[in-house]
Amino acid sequence: MFNQAITRVGIRFGVIGGLACFAIVLLLYFIGYNPFGNYGRWSFIPVPVAIFLAIKYYKNFYNAELGFLRGLRVGASVAFYVALTASLLIFILTYFAGPELIKMHVTEMKALLDETREEQIKILGERMFEEGYNALDSLTPSMLAADDFVRRFLGGVIFALVGAIFYRK
Repeated sequence: MFNQAITRVGIRFGVIGGLACFAIVLLLYFIGYNPFGNYGRWSFIPVPVAIFLAIKYYKNFYNAELGFLRGLRVGASVAFYVALTASLLIFILTYFAGPELIKMHVTEMKALLDETREEQIKILGERMFEEGYNALDSLTPSMLAADDFVRRFLGGVIFALVGAIFYRK
């Protein structure tokens, strides 16, 4: 059933968390680091913070007897809106920043794949490794944003599970 309180809390904390994630991405970009590489993991810190604060807020102001499933719905709602906001803003950044940002990311990823070539071939096989390596050349802003959305949402759902267990009645 549709619950407006869950949606309102999800939007409020999700958009604020998504803006915080994007602020970290922007900071990394302006400092000169690749915001989508290893340093980009710092931009995932606001996701669990937003989820835990939202579940706590919902429990304090809407439902003191918060159960597991309702807590999970609140956390998943926040995770969705964090991922949506951050990925849309990242798409806009990569679209307007031009191809230099994507080229920097592709160069770093290819260097990382070259360093771990033998291990990757053992895991994936020669053909899959070469396909993945060559697919980096066709990376677009929408692909980067979609990948960011999926990673933030799935990570957020895991933290939503933890938060729902922690804050249940």
